[in-house]
Amino acid sequence: MNKIKTVMRIIWSCCGTLLVAAVLLLAVLNFLSKPSGDGLFGYKGYTVISGSMEPTLKVGDYVVVKVEDFDQLQVGEIITFEDEGMMVTHRIISITDEGIQTRGDHNTVNDMKQVTEDKFVGRMAVHIPYLGHVMIWMQNPLIFAVVLGLIAVRIAFLLLWKHE
Repeated sequence: MNKIKTVMRIIWSCCGTLLVAAVLLLAVLNFLSKPSGDGLFGYKGYTVISGSMEPTLKVGDYVVVKVEDFDQLQVGEIITFEDEGMMVTHRIISITDEGIQTRGDHNTVNDMKQVTEDKFVGRMAVHIPYLGHVMIWMQNPLIFAVVLGLIAVRIAFLLLWKHE
């Protein structure tokens, strides 16, 4: 019975530590995701807030984009770009000398403006369903404070906990 308790304690401790690490990683990724910045090791994260890319990307999904060379993009890839202060994630329809023509998968017409190199943010590397809902939820100051408090308690517990 003591071995089971020890194993369960170790599993619980590992899960808590992984959760804290994931929350901190996402916080840093979001903080470094300014369009003009370098991101976190070349990656930036954004929450999907419209249904223009459904069914591929749904409202509340989280996209991680990789900062890439504009000249290496290809038709069919999903990119994120800045349009009038908003981050937009759409699919490349065509590439011309003037720029890149994009369209949301759910839209019936192409975007009005072509994406130029100065507006390009990155190519979608991965999307995580529903994580964007959590990111929006975390913007509530009370919830953010509670999560930071829990992280602080977890770190204090790890530092002060004496092994038997």
